Amino acid sequence: MLRLATKFQASSLAFSPFEEGKLAVSSSQHFGIIGNGRQGILALQPHGMCEIAGFYTQDAVLDTCWSEANEHLVVSACGDGSVKIW
Repeated sequence: MLRLATKFQASSLAFSPFEEGKLAVSSSQHFGIIGNGRQGILALQPHGMCEIAGFYTQDAVLDTCWSEANEHLVVSACGDGSVKIW
């Protein structure tokens, strides 16, 4: 079993429809009640899971999904009602 600790509490996980072993993880401080959020991109490497990109937000990141049209785009739903495209 693989494990990787995130900086904040994770709230959503989405597998890439284009690349096997690539994940998008949304997380937030204090379980989304107050604090910042973070969108992370993880990849399965020969030595285990590692984070290949991470983006911070002013509010919680509650949900995430990959674009089905472009393999490089991830969409996040934030606690302030905004939708962010990374």
